[in-house]
Amino acid sequence: MSDCVIFFVKYPEPGMVKTRLAEECTPELAAEFYRVFVEEKVVELEQGVDGDLLVFHAPEQAGQAMADWLGDGYRFVGQKGAGLGRRMENAFREAFHMGYECVVLVGSDIPGLTADIVNRALAELTPETAVLGPAGDGGYYLIGFHKEGFTQQVFRTEDWGNEGVFDRAFNVIADAGMQFMEMERLDDMDTLEDVETMIALGGGGPLSGRALEVARKLLGM
Repeated sequence: MSDCVIFFVKYPEPGMVKTRLAEECTPELAAEFYRVFVEEKVVELEQGVDGDLLVFHAPEQAGQAMADWLGDGYRFVGQKGAGLGRRMENAFREAFHMGYECVVLVGSDIPGLTADIVNRALAELTPETAVLGPAGDGGYYLIGFHKEGFTQQVFRTEDWGNEGVFDRAFNVIADAGMQFMEMERLDDMDTLEDVETMIALGGGGPLSGRALEVARKLLGM
């Protein structure tokens, strides 16, 4: 046991997920879109990643609800901490405590995320090298560390809502004397415009299956 992927997921309660998207449609439609997207993405990652998949969920006490939703074939762990940074830091610490050496954490709202990207990120990790995957909104969708190179300071910021999140993470890692590998830039799906762009790519784009169907429903197609 050496590698794992932390998949950060929220339980799809209307009004609690994809809130920006919900402002442009309805909380119920936004939650349905997130729900079907995660259902497909978790299977893709479970089948394709070169390591164990750990589903870290919010709310922390939603373990049974998560199992009822996604099935009991996954390892569910509650996210712990008052803010996003603390929850990510604690997730890494838990994974390292479980015995994993190389850990990559990914978000659950990035259609372009693939098992291949995750596997390449895992392969780059060393005690001296971290990995970051920049998101189109200025944040990051992927971050990874080797246990011996874990740089917890990257998570100790209170400001996660602006375009400087990726740049701050880069600077913290560099200031710690670490190298880092930058993965490809991927876009998230926070607005109807984001969803429309992905739909325009059709079956060859990052959305497929039921997620593509519900995305079209969001736009009244």
